[in-house]
Amino acid sequence: MSSGSTHETSFPGPASASANENDPLTLARLVLAGDDLAGPALRPPAGDTSAGQTPLLTGAEAIAALLADGGVRSVFVYAGTSELAICDALDRTEGVQLSNGRGDKESAFMAAGASLTAPGRGAAVLHGARGLTNAAGGVADARRNEVGVLYLVGLPSSGSVRFLPPHGEDGLMDGIGTFADWSWQAPPVPENPVERRAAAERFVERLKAALSFCTTPPHRPALFGVPQDVAESRWIPLDTLLTTPPATPATDLQQPALEALLGELRQARRPLFLVDDYALHHQGIRPALDRLSATTGAAVLQVRYRRGPMLFERLREEEVTNFAGWLNPFSAAHRTLLDECDLLVTVEDRNIYERVVGPLPDCRKAAVNTDAAKVLKNEYLRDDEPLVVGEPALILTELADRLSVSGKSAPAPWFPAAALTEHMVSPERATGAVEDGRRAVARALAATLASWERPALVDDSQMFGGLLSEHYDDFPAGLRVFGDHGAFVGGGLAYATGLALGDQDARVMCTLGDQAFTNSVQGLVAAVQDRAQVLFVVCNNGESVSLKKQAAASYGASDRSYLANVGQLAYHQVAEAFGVPAQRVVVPVGGSAAAVEAAVSHLATALEKSAAEQGPSLVEIVLPSDADVWKGVWITQGFEKTPSEEPESVA
Repeated sequence: MSSGSTHETSFPGPASASANENDPLTLARLVLAGDDLAGPALRPPAGDTSAGQTPLLTGAEAIAALLADGGVRSVFVYAGTSELAICDALDRTEGVQLSNGRGDKESAFMAAGASLTAPGRGAAVLHGARGLTNAAGGVADARRNEVGVLYLVGLPSSGSVRFLPPHGEDGLMDGIGTFADWSWQAPPVPENPVERRAAAERFVERLKAALSFCTTPPHRPALFGVPQDVAESRWIPLDTLLTTPPATPATDLQQPALEALLGELRQARRPLFLVDDYALHHQGIRPALDRLSATTGAAVLQVRYRRGPMLFERLREEEVTNFAGWLNPFSAAHRTLLDECDLLVTVEDRNIYERVVGPLPDCRKAAVNTDAAKVLKNEYLRDDEPLVVGEPALILTELADRLSVSGKSAPAPWFPAAALTEHMVSPERATGAVEDGRRAVARALAATLASWERPALVDDSQMFGGLLSEHYDDFPAGLRVFGDHGAFVGGGLAYATGLALGDQDARVMCTLGDQAFTNSVQGLVAAVQDRAQVLFVVCNNGESVSLKKQAAASYGASDRSYLANVGQLAYHQVAEAFGVPAQRVVVPVGGSAAAVEAAVSHLATALEKSAAEQGPSLVEIVLPSDADVWKGVWITQGFEKTPSEEPESVA
């Protein structure tokens, strides 16, 4: 079953099982381990000998069955007493791998990582209240990155509520639920049999709704709170598991806004599509965008982030013929493109506002988006301009289909070929020796990724990610890249571990800044424990180069020793202490060509050796902290004004 399916009622189970899919008892047997059809897991309460009584499940057993049916395959936990029943049920559920995340925060990130390539494939069991509060940053980060992941929260027993604290926190689910957009807390089990049956149906319906929410675009996390007594009590009639799940909203291909956008495209002579990387999470978006841009002769640009996390998945010219690269507000050619276009269409906009992309042109605009609010917050659409809501790949394909019906030949691209190389233009140019050294480092990583069948790159760095993004075209086609729009320094290691465990067909590299590594080192325990196939690459440049540059531009030069790394800390030795094979390579970027060449050769060998390890491995790359080595990688101000109007905006 696909991870996004919440409508099928057949549970995964042993291949030898023969089951009537409409028989709830057989369905549960396929999900819950045990050879005895009337075994302890499914036996009615002691002393109840009523003929034909529907077997009862505990709340925990019902959760395990429904998660398996809903496509959840990897669950991470750092258990407390409230969650033991849930963990036991999951641990004996066919098709679900339960892993100790060695921390609630780490478990939250790992579950999100397991859901990166298939929303809803990962889940975490978090302890309430300290565990959930510890994991709040992970929940918020999953929401910011639009990762569909379920967080089960084990709460104190209903009978303990009046004693809060120390057994919990008042309003915990409502408070942390603001980070998830969907939350629900199960009430106590009713004493009255009729009310108990209704409560069981509601419990099942709510859990199915949570799973559906996680797998419906725009993807986001959901919180499902379970008091300990609700998990442990045997009160869920097994046949309630067949409660019909909520319908998944379908994209309306007849909506008036789509018709309006179709009219705009027919009239436009110089259309331009501006894509945010969120669009690339949607299957089929590349061929749909290629076809529509070719049909209309439109130019395609992608938003580029120039500070904070900077490495995100990007389109390529071989995927979308009219792709003109990252939008570069420093480029005169790209500013001309914007000025001359007569229709600007944004696709999955999340951050297309002036600080990020510079002034938008004063032309007709439209948007295609799964979340209308994310567009409207950026304040560029007028009331009479179309906002088409739904799956972008479906919408773009529908537009291309309708435009192709006319039989007219596709117009030639209206933009100059020179625009295709303008994404590298910068007012801050490093020396040739520095640029050659930076590219050599990027190519060493790219060569390793190219040797893997299904490579994925999880980035948790800032300056290093910016360096790599400069040379995106050197990376292999088909590479999946997952950056962090939440800028949670220290989540990438756990994200990568979760991805490797949840999607074992993928081969994962995780690029980390030095501070990201120290903030997330606890996650290495789970990576070692479950032999997660991740190659961690730590960039050690001695200090927070980005913040020193930002501070100097904003407040003037100063020593700022508080931004330096701990000199005695060797990251590769820390990894080795955790049982991770590790190597250290010094690359003197900006030094002599011979020294850089020799160091990069050593780096390539280290990466090759590390990639051959069975389980996690780590390579520490030591790069200079010298500001000249990082020139052009980080800008110190936004694009509220164009560079020509505000030359002091870049240090």
